[in-house]
Amino acid sequence: MTEKLQASIRAEAISWHLRLRDGEAGDWEAFVDWLEADPARSTAYDEVVRADAALSPEAFPAVAANDDWPAQARGRRRFAIAWGLAALAAILLLIFIPFPWLGAGADRYEVATAAGEQRSVPLGDGSMVALNGGTRLILDRRNPRFAELAAGEATFTIRHDGAAPFVVVAGDHRIHDLGTAFNLVHEGDRLMVEVIEGAVRYDPHAAAISLSAGQTLAIHERGGRPLVGRRDPHAIAGWRHGRLSYRAEPLERVARDLGRSLGAPVSVDPAIERQTVTGSLRLAGGADAVVTRFAATLGMEVRRRGNGWHIAPPSPALR
Repeated sequence: MTEKLQASIRAEAISWHLRLRDGEAGDWEAFVDWLEADPARSTAYDEVVRADAALSPEAFPAVAANDDWPAQARGRRRFAIAWGLAALAAILLLIFIPFPWLGAGADRYEVATAAGEQRSVPLGDGSMVALNGGTRLILDRRNPRFAELAAGEATFTIRHDGAAPFVVVAGDHRIHDLGTAFNLVHEGDRLMVEVIEGAVRYDPHAAAISLSAGQTLAIHERGGRPLVGRRDPHAIAGWRHGRLSYRAEPLERVARDLGRSLGAPVSVDPAIERQTVTGSLRLAGGADAVVTRFAATLGMEVRRRGNGWHIAPPSPALR
């Protein structure tokens, strides 16, 4: 586990510990879901609870000014105080790490899906967001017109409100929507916006690029130039209906989409990753069958690699 991920989990654990002090029944149910999603979360939460307990008054027995403690006891007390202060410093340091879902306080919370899992989440204003596998979405209880796509893929179906645009943040990117449906993919520095119906505006305060139904916008690196294209609106977000459709898309993009929807990574040999794909894939019959069938239609072979698959040109013996 990376240091950044560990820090992220610890920050979430602190947020939950503070929130549950006055939590309601719904908070506890959400907390259990968060806790069970990853064993590392349980470990982090236990550490936060122990650190907090060390800072409580019970951790530092009161001592009268003339109390004649043995030297060893005084040493243990000094160690307990030092350890508690160090824990407090560590907690404060973590609290002020600028994680997006903590920046606005406890009103922001995360909804996440495991690889291969799909989930629909109603928003407080009548809008809806559907999450594909391996997705992390930050929402705000006080502002149902805001969302942050931290990673993954989601389809937003937004209720129209001319006075309050729906805002989606994805890394350094910002999308405004007044009432429409669009699909968003955020992977590292890569962003893809695809409008199913209505219209959205990308980067409204700078580039201010408006996109209507069937239009797409792609950025492949930080600070890169937005590329506007077109796509059949009926083919966008096909993952919700068990089908992925492409028109001259690079094979490496198809592989990423397959991995997100099937629940295990799909990699491509560098020699063929830029090869384009046009067609439609059915996500039925099991992940192994889907990847094998897809590779066969391309005249490629597929090999198991760890818990996923690797698509490569056929070996000489198979040609």
